[in-house]
Amino acid sequence: HSAPRHLSEQPQSGNMQAAGCVAGSRAATFIPCLLPSIPVPRSDRFSCRDRCSPSSAAAIRSIDAPLQHAPLRSSVCVAAPTRAMAVSAEVESVEAEEDAQQRPSPAETARTVLEIAAHGTLATIDEDGKPLGTYASYVLDSSGQPLLRLRAGAVHTANLLRNPDCSLFVQPNEEPARLLARVTLRGRVEEVMGPEAEDAASLHRQLHGEGAGVDAPQGSDLYYRLVVDECFYVGGLGAGAEAEVIPADVLAAAAPDYLRHCVPSLVNQWNLERTEDVLRIAAESDGAAYDELEAAQLLWVDRLGMYLYIQRVGEEGRVRRKSFVRQQKNERDLRSTLTMLAQVSWEKERKYQPVMPVLAVGEPDEIAV
Repeated sequence: HSAPRHLSEQPQSGNMQAAGCVAGSRAATFIPCLLPSIPVPRSDRFSCRDRCSPSSAAAIRSIDAPLQHAPLRSSVCVAAPTRAMAVSAEVESVEAEEDAQQRPSPAETARTVLEIAAHGTLATIDEDGKPLGTYASYVLDSSGQPLLRLRAGAVHTANLLRNPDCSLFVQPNEEPARLLARVTLRGRVEEVMGPEAEDAASLHRQLHGEGAGVDAPQGSDLYYRLVVDECFYVGGLGAGAEAEVIPADVLAAAAPDYLRHCVPSLVNQWNLERTEDVLRIAAESDGAAYDELEAAQLLWVDRLGMYLYIQRVGEEGRVRRKSFVRQQKNERDLRSTLTMLAQVSWEKERKYQPVMPVLAVGEPDEIAV
C-alpha cells in the first residue's frame, strides 16, 4: 500500500522543495480538490518513532468504529497548507451519525465567530432603495451585540440615519477559524452616546489598534449598537452545513467557546509539527487502515471535540467530527487530551500490549523482596 499524506507535512531533508519528492518515490499523484496543482509523492519507505507507555485507551471515547491496524506511514514530502481549506465548499460535510449533543450549538458557534472576527460587511439601504455593503469594524457589548464604529460623513452612516435597518455579515478572515461558520446579524442600529460611547471607543482602540489612513480613529467617529433581531447562520463544519435562523434571545443567551483564542495556533502547530499524530487520529476516527488515507488535516477544535478533514485513497474528502469523552477545561487540558488521543491511536496501530508485572502470591514472609 502507499502511505497516507498529511496536507501540511513539511520536507524532511536537505533542500527539497515543499512539493518535491523523496528518494525512491513512485510517480507523483495529486490530491483532488485540495491541492489540484501540487504533486504528492508516494513512497515505499516506512518509518516511525517508537513510543511506549501504559495503555490509556479506556480514557478516550471515539464516536466511530475501532481502528483497523495498518503499516507505518512513509517519509513523504508535500506542500505546506494552502487554501486547502476550501473544504467547506469542496468536500462533504460531517456525516449524519454525528452526535449533535457532542458539539457546540449553532448559537454558541455564532457567538464564537463574532468574538473572533471583530469586523464584517455592513449592508445598508441607500437613498435610491438599493443595498450597499461596506466594511465595518466593531466590538461587542456585555450582551454580545456589536458596537459599530462609523465615520460621521460616511455613506453608510447617512444611509442608517435615513433607515436604521441593516445587516452585518461576519466571517473570520484567517483559517482555520474561517471554516467554522458564516454569520449574518439582522436588526436596527441605535446610536451610543456619552460614557458608553467613550468606553466603546477605548475598547475599539484596544482591539483594533490605532489604525492608519481611513482606519485611523477620529474624534468625530460615531458608535452605533446593532440591536439584533435574528441571526442567519450557515455552519461551515457542523451537521450538513445548513442555514438556519437563530432568534435574538437564543443568540444572546449563548456563550462563545472559551478555547477560541488558543485554537488557531494549536491547530496550525499540530498540522505542521505533529503530522503523524493527526494521520493516526484521523485513521482511527474514520475506521480506516492507516495506509488507506490519502490525506488528513486537523480543521478546528472546541471544548467538546474536533473536526478532521479525511480523504481515503481514490475517494472524495469529507469532514468528520471526533468527540472528546469530557468537556475540556482550558488550553492545558485540551493539549493533554490531544496528546492522549495520539498515544491511544499509536497503541492501536502498533497493537501495543503493555507488559504487566508478575505479582508473587504467598505468605508475606515467603515473598522475596
